[in-house]
Amino acid sequence: MTAFERVEDIPPGLIEVLRGIGIEEPNLSEPLHMKLIDALYPLGIGATLGQRVVAMRFVFNWELTAAGKEYATAKTEYERAFAKRKVKELAEPKMSVAKAEAIAEADDDIYRLKLTYLLAEQRERAMRKFLDTLDAALENHRTDRADQRAGDRAHASGYDGAA
Repeated sequence: MTAFERVEDIPPGLIEVLRGIGIEEPNLSEPLHMKLIDALYPLGIGATLGQRVVAMRFVFNWELTAAGKEYATAKTEYERAFAKRKVKELAEPKMSVAKAEAIAEADDDIYRLKLTYLLAEQRERAMRKFLDTLDAALENHRTDRADQRAGDRAHASGYDGAA
């Protein structure tokens, strides 16, 4: 777990890094927040953006794996419950497939399972998008560093850009 017992104990620089990724108020009871804090804190104040992005990406990769498992499980549970209810309804005389599906969809337990699976799907998508954002930030950081090195070389050679 995190080395911090209270949010007030988290260094202001680390709070700013978390705010930079959309976590305005870190919550020590939120597992993702704790994992990010644990990954970022050891890097210290001198960490580069690239080091921070890599640390966050590592955390999000693990979270994405967990989110994918949660999504797959929830979707399977919903589809199984829906299919069982549909088959049960189709056993009734003169029951159409459309009516059996409508009855299954209206079931409160099946509704809750569907909601759970849709929420898990959204979480998994959000994790993927955040990883894409971290990848873009890391690529941008690499490009900025390459541009800076090129500028430093041009300056050291005496080239000032004038023709």
